[in-house]
Amino acid sequence: MQVMERQPGRMVLAAAFDDIHLNAAGIVHGGLLASLLDCCLAGGAASTVGDELGECGGYGITLSMTVNFVRPTGAGEVRCEAEVLGGGATTKFVEARITDGGEGPVATASGTVRVIPMPPG
Repeated sequence: MQVMERQPGRMVLAAAFDDIHLNAAGIVHGGLLASLLDCCLAGGAASTVGDELGECGGYGITLSMTVNFVRPTGAGEVRCEAEVLGGGATTKFVEARITDGGEGPVATASGTVRVIPMPPG
């Protein structure tokens, strides 16, 4: 995974899947897609950390996540984008989607993420 963009309330990750990531059907295993979505949800939530949590920032812990597998994807590059929809100071509601350049998303997720401040130092 590579961070492509990080702005307050938004995270974009890129990943490349090889033949080793494919299941017996020749498509990327759903668990790998779910992991990418989870990282993007948590990163999107953590990107909202402001001065109220300190300059060191924070990290996200996914409390719940619902994944929808829309269509299969094979080896190649994908992009995952997450956006914070709302929430309070430490609990965020986030949506994410994976695309591969084809028509429509490969998978989507919605989740509730707790933002944990990182201790100074």
